[in-house]
Amino acid sequence: MDPNNEICVQRSRFTFHYCEKNERLQDVQPANLRHYAEFMHTRLNRIADMMDILLKVHDDWAITGRKDHLLMETESFDFNDSLKALEEEGYQDDEFILKVEYARKWSML
Repeated sequence: MDPNNEICVQRSRFTFHYCEKNERLQDVQPANLRHYAEFMHTRLNRIADMMDILLKVHDDWAITGRKDHLLMETESFDFNDSLKALEEEGYQDDEFILKVEYARKWSML
């Protein structure tokens, strides 16, 4: 999106889920608990690395932590540049959810 666009605002929202529903611990046994702990350690480190990348390319992010996901959003950086930065570091688009919304800055009479 053109940064000088006077008609609308682009809001990019990256959602990073800590785990998928099928990755939740089902059979509570010591070995399964250890496997789940390793999975969560790896997943949270990948999320932190993606956050670092996004914060390096742009510093105006609103970051919100929830019990099952992390949300990063901005209205001042084009989502294509964000995707390019993550892709260049080897991250795939199935590791996050990106939603882009557009809102008009002004309405016509």
